[in-house]
Amino acid sequence: MQLITSLVCTFLLLLFSITNAESISFKQQFHLFVRKVASTFHENWRQHYISEHPHTRNRFKLTHNASNYNSADFIYPMILTVGSCLVHRNLKVARARYNSSLIYVDILNMAYDELPDDWAYENRATAQVACRQVLRSVRQKRSFDHDLVEQIAEKIHIAWIKRNEFRTSKDMLSAYSVLPETEKDKDRRAFLIACRLYNELRLYDYWKTSPIHLIEPSIE
Repeated sequence: MQLITSLVCTFLLLLFSITNAESISFKQQFHLFVRKVASTFHENWRQHYISEHPHTRNRFKLTHNASNYNSADFIYPMILTVGSCLVHRNLKVARARYNSSLIYVDILNMAYDELPDDWAYENRATAQVACRQVLRSVRQKRSFDHDLVEQIAEKIHIAWIKRNEFRTSKDMLSAYSVLPETEKDKDRRAFLIACRLYNELRLYDYWKTSPIHLIEPSIE
């Protein structure tokens, strides 16, 4: 009897270990998926912004995560869209000339890995929603058509509103259905990028699903 009990306990421990390892592996793989989508989404935004605003050289935005910049490196006095600043020697970070607590980063000329945490978070949060919806849709064997793209784009926008309702203009807090097409395209692209990378990274092999066959033409 003791032998049987011991074998059962050993089996349960082994089963728990396997399940736990699979859970950790899933989280790691999903994290890599999200990171790749976030990075690609940011690069995609940069390319579209430059294409749509060919005369814009930079886009400085306030950051609250700038403690890693050495104050001695802010050496170039410049007048930017955010006001009079001292610009960092890398030309991608600026400090308000008369208020050193205000730090701005040029999100247009920064790669994803260069972004401070608060700005990287926005890309990552959007990517997380898109990646979850991709996984859910393939497991439910959904058809990746126009209707699905619109449904997921709306979910991405709703999640964005929840994160930004206290720090953005009221126009951007409108329902997805009344957004300008240019704004809708940003949400659509997040999902479409996640779909493309799901295939390119062969995640369908890892998660034992079928590849994604997009019926909706890509607008990346």
